[in-house]
Amino acid sequence: MKSRSLNLLVCGCLLTGALIGTAVGEAPASATLSSEDNLTVITSDKLTFDYQKQFALFEKNVVVVDPEMRLYADRMTVRFGADNRLTEIRAEGRVHIVQEDKEARSDLAIYNLQQGVIILTGKPQVTRGQDILTGDKITFWKNEDRMIVEPRARLILQSEPGQSRPNLKGEAPRGR
Repeated sequence: MKSRSLNLLVCGCLLTGALIGTAVGEAPASATLSSEDNLTVITSDKLTFDYQKQFALFEKNVVVVDPEMRLYADRMTVRFGADNRLTEIRAEGRVHIVQEDKEARSDLAIYNLQQGVIILTGKPQVTRGQDILTGDKITFWKNEDRMIVEPRARLILQSEPGQSRPNLKGEAPRGR
């Protein structure tokens, strides 16, 4: 039974990567990933697993590598219910997520598996190519293709090479 819970924990951690944004960075040599691999590997300096309290705590130099993404954090807590299903994954401290051409950085990332919601707080920033999205809180709904950024939402879009944008002078009209 404990072995099954640990397997579910590892699977859940892998799914977390697919849900959360991405980041730029190089994985340590021991965490390199080939496109042929279909494994999720979680490494950290310390792992505390408490079956009775239904959590696993990865501390210091946490690296999650799977075919869908890479996640780096100072600490990651994984919680699961009495039915051994993952309920929440919480990555804290210098969170950096890399997925294909996207990356995300924040101080805290919380993924609620039951709701399919990922919340980034603590100076969250999501980038794709040269485009940058920031705000105080970025919330993604994994299965609904939507997000909310609040307050102080800011999106910076870069023109494609060779494209020019019109030169707008003056202020935008207000109060139509």
